[in-house]
Amino acid sequence: MLVEFLYDFASPHCYVAFHMLRDIGSRMTIEVSYSPIFLGGIFKETNDAPLQAGSLEFDYMAKSLKRISKSIGIAFEFQHSTFPVNSLRALRGTYFASSEGRLVEYIRTVFGSYWASGVDISDQNALGKIAGSIGLDRDRFQRSTEDEAVKLRLKDDTQRALRRGVFGVPTYFVDGEMYWGSSEVLWYLEEQMASRLPRKNR
Repeated sequence: MLVEFLYDFASPHCYVAFHMLRDIGSRMTIEVSYSPIFLGGIFKETNDAPLQAGSLEFDYMAKSLKRISKSIGIAFEFQHSTFPVNSLRALRGTYFASSEGRLVEYIRTVFGSYWASGVDISDQNALGKIAGSIGLDRDRFQRSTEDEAVKLRLKDDTQRALRRGVFGVPTYFVDGEMYWGSSEVLWYLEEQMASRLPRKNR
């Protein structure tokens, strides 16, 4: 079964969802397709915005994500000083990582660098170091993130998501059906998929 995962590195919910999807994939036979989109572009078109820092909902989100991260065994620190981070270069870098066969490793490392270690992924030098740490050619990687064709590709992917009804991330498409959210919707999806898919042998 194919699960399409639409994400932005700027979203802490996407960080949690990425790891939850990997965990689900270790227990059942699913294929995950990773699709970067720019949440800022989505918000601009839908007249939405990130939660306001200091609001009750924002504070609850940070505490909830900390609890969920602990329960699934991943490090998490809410990056208050840089949130919301400009993720454009990091998202563009996804395409280069994919072309080099390092897609999942890149996504995992960028998410972890920001949401677990506090690295500013909007900084070009910091992002270049992340790319180099997983074996990508740093110079080629950095050039790719400034390439006009790559910029247009991310814009097109974001616009395509909007046309499909996407209004935020993480978003998933399973059998043509759209789902949005992190922990709760993934627990629901796992339950639904479990009734149709074989479990992997341990």
